Amino acid sequence: MGNCPTCSPEYESKSLDPVCNGTRMWTTFLFSSLVVLFTGAIIIFISEAFQKLSSKWHTKHPTRTKNVRHLTAAQNKRYFWFSLYSLVDIFTIPPSLMTIYLNRSWTGFRFLRAIPIMIIPDILQYMYVIKQPRTIRISQLASKFIAILFATGGFVHLAENSGDFFCNFCNAQEIDVFNSVYYMIITMTTVGYGDISCKTYIGKSFVLLTLIGGLAVFTTMIPEFSSLFRSKDPYASRYHRVKGKRHVIICGHITPHSLAAFLRDFLHQGRDEVDELEVVIMDKKTPDIEMEALLKRYYTKLQYFVGSIMNIADLHRIQVNKATACLIIANKECADPNSDDSANIMRVISLKNFNHHIRILLQLLRYHNKLNVVSIPGWSTDNDEIICISELKLGLIGMSCIAPGFATMMTNIFRMSSYDARKSQQMTQIWPWRDLYYRGAGMKLYLEEMPSSFYGKSFVESALICFKLHVMLLAVEMERSDENDITRMIVNVIPCDNCIILPGSRAFIVCMSNEEANRVKYYCSICYPVLDNLTELQLKQMRKCSHSDEINVKLEEEIPIRIQPFDFSENEHAIVRISDTNVTQPLLSSQSEQIHSSCKNCYKTLSKEDISSFDSTGMFYFTPPRNIEDAILDTNVLREYRSEFPEQRFAQKEAMPSKHPLYFRDHIIVCLHADDTSPTIGLRNFVMPLRASSFRRHELPTIIFVTDLCYIQREWDMLSTFPDIYILNGSPINPYNLKLISLHDCRQCVIMSTVDRGNLDTYLVDKSSVICALTIRQIQMKRVGLLSQYSLTGRGRANQYITGTKLLRQNWINTLTTLTIDSNVQYVEQGHTDEVDLQFFLTTPFASGTAFADSVLDCILSCAYYNVNAVNLLRNILVGGIDVELEDILAEGKRFTQCKSPEMFQKRKRARVALVAICNLIPDIDTRSDPVTFSLLFCKSLEYHRMVVMGIYRLLDVLLKRDPNWKGHQSINDQKRIVIYYPPYDYHMDRTDMVYVMQHSHLEDD
Repeated sequence: MGNCPTCSPEYESKSLDPVCNGTRMWTTFLFSSLVVLFTGAIIIFISEAFQKLSSKWHTKHPTRTKNVRHLTAAQNKRYFWFSLYSLVDIFTIPPSLMTIYLNRSWTGFRFLRAIPIMIIPDILQYMYVIKQPRTIRISQLASKFIAILFATGGFVHLAENSGDFFCNFCNAQEIDVFNSVYYMIITMTTVGYGDISCKTYIGKSFVLLTLIGGLAVFTTMIPEFSSLFRSKDPYASRYHRVKGKRHVIICGHITPHSLAAFLRDFLHQGRDEVDELEVVIMDKKTPDIEMEALLKRYYTKLQYFVGSIMNIADLHRIQVNKATACLIIANKECADPNSDDSANIMRVISLKNFNHHIRILLQLLRYHNKLNVVSIPGWSTDNDEIICISELKLGLIGMSCIAPGFATMMTNIFRMSSYDARKSQQMTQIWPWRDLYYRGAGMKLYLEEMPSSFYGKSFVESALICFKLHVMLLAVEMERSDENDITRMIVNVIPCDNCIILPGSRAFIVCMSNEEANRVKYYCSICYPVLDNLTELQLKQMRKCSHSDEINVKLEEEIPIRIQPFDFSENEHAIVRISDTNVTQPLLSSQSEQIHSSCKNCYKTLSKEDISSFDSTGMFYFTPPRNIEDAILDTNVLREYRSEFPEQRFAQKEAMPSKHPLYFRDHIIVCLHADDTSPTIGLRNFVMPLRASSFRRHELPTIIFVTDLCYIQREWDMLSTFPDIYILNGSPINPYNLKLISLHDCRQCVIMSTVDRGNLDTYLVDKSSVICALTIRQIQMKRVGLLSQYSLTGRGRANQYITGTKLLRQNWINTLTTLTIDSNVQYVEQGHTDEVDLQFFLTTPFASGTAFADSVLDCILSCAYYNVNAVNLLRNILVGGIDVELEDILAEGKRFTQCKSPEMFQKRKRARVALVAICNLIPDIDTRSDPVTFSLLFCKSLEYHRMVVMGIYRLLDVLLKRDPNWKGHQSINDQKRIVIYYPPYDYHMDRTDMVYVMQHSHLEDD
């Protein structure tokens, strides 16, 4: 009597008393007896219903004592009267009691005894007979289906065999139970054969009412039945590894948007190992329509499984113990980055607990969470990799302030894409200049073994050889031994002149395809003694030859190589000492060798005043920690100064008493949209490239943060030791705040946002950044309009156009807007409606270096899988390399301290990126009779300046003017430039070009 208590399967063993959870023998017997009694009652009802009479004389009834026990056993009297099973008892117990008085049994409403069949699945769960969710659901639907059919069929049987009472029971008809149930089935399924029909009004009325509810029940149950009885759920199966193939597991934040961009790069056909690779995705969510469409596009490479990385059974299903690696993707749009990092760290713990040797590539949103990962048992610093989104993102943005467009250039190198000349020409018919950008964006990063023909050569000589092989040598990976004789792989970016190539070294090559990268691996100095006149056909036919052994023997006899122990505390670059007579004939002229002496000998001791300007790592400039009040700019003083000198650019300014600068020029403005509730993003990663010790002190630009003071207070402890950092408390959207700090005279204006992360509409997370970018453009156009109106009075139309273009270039504001959603790039710069359907890296804002999206960092994750030291290469470029002390300071969130040892000055001599005018590299570019090609620029820069030219930053006007379809007065393309990475060798340079160079910091003249 009453409903039997139920609970969900996952809590059944915890919440139920041992009396009710089927763990005792007598409890199992009790539940089994209950099922038998229900079944017996139905069988007796059916057997009696098949008789002609609806009532009979019966002295002893087998269910009588059972009904009495149910009535007396009810404890909750109030709930008892209103529960479904109590109503069943109300309609069935009184007739049973009347049999005692009348000595007569009536079938009556005993068909309602079929309703308790629905509790059989609960009883089977208590007894641990059924455990799987699929089996439980099937039993629930089946019991409900049977109960409804028998109950409704029993009522039809009663009504038709009894007749209508208001017709004196004269319209009754004989119908058995089987036909009653059969009639209800064909009625509720809307088939209705017509062979059986109700004759009584009560039966017809009941069928009409039942049809309304029954039709809804059956139409929902039948599709669910069909889905459950289909073949087994494909997402709940077990992964079967194909012989000869390796599989990679992807987990974490899995969405169609994030996964599509990642798979496009990870499974690109340009990668060597992609044909032998399968991707296994595990997530808790069942794939929706968009995800299923993505799975079908990659159906030969991709398999999806529903499960959790935290579940050991699921780890067995996807064979984690045999997986090559596991890639964990972070949620870049989450409102709580620390929570997302914690969830991903728990996934790492689960994976390492299951398999200590599995390689893990982990994305983290915040740098300080690295400390929690390295302490996990089984974590390997050599094999596993942590890719911190904020570290790389802010580092790239910081470097873009030094060399605008640098973030675009580097992410294009790490991203895998193919350049097809024909397809590119079709895509760029409207804007032919894009073909040049697409070609540079098609360059890829490869890691290749350096053959014996490179052994004993310097980096500059090797870079020139690679250039003549039509590839670019960016860095070299070498083995180095520390003072404990532990061999480690170190990435050298543009090392010193006395650092030569050793056996076992590998080269970071940038080129179009793997076939071009193999030229370095197959290069032989005997087969190709002269590289100047090699044709494309000869380059394509380069294969491995048999001269490598001869070259090795010759090198062993002629070049005595002595490996120096590497001191990681000093970050030495020169690890091999050889005399000039032992080196093979250099490719460079003797004049260039005399210009630059060895970097090893350019060390000089600093005074205490100089030492105090650097931190304890020797990698950044240092100032004693400042209070935040000392860095806050006084808006009232700035306002007075602006009112006294409205034209800062042209007026002669007089000094005003102030503890802060009042006029800024060539500075960096950071428009940071944040409030006191925003999560910190780690602004120290942005500042570090701008305060690198590889620069001279006067080269450091002033940095001004325009943001909410409550937010910057939480970040200030990490920023207080960097010099020349100021804060303007206010909203970045307010144009007056930006004018107070000389927006028109800044070197770069960076727009970032940490608000709106919890917005339900994900496309609105960038609204603050977009509005701020449009506000800055409006400020720029207003100033140009006022100046042109003042300067162009009385001039001709042609002169107005020329002067207007000049004014626009003079007042151009370089901006870099960071976005979370790629498609929002269409709102950053108006007028690019034809780029809505393009991928983000193909849009004009990204090509010009004025926009940056978080999604482009996914290419670094895939590149790190194929190139082990790819992330270390990027860190070397951003912050100068991997330093143990620096890693500890950043991971633990400590301040930088003052430098005490002059030996730390050696760390200043490292690679750095610069954007220089082409006239500084080719001074006679205006007077030369022959045009300057990229090949000439590269060789001259490498020979005379020890600079590796990576690409050019060309004015969009220059590109458009070379387009025959462009009309000169069609539009003004202002000062916008386009990043062109590694242009063709015969490409002509322009006198207005800016050149991206990677150089070693020679600071001996400080």
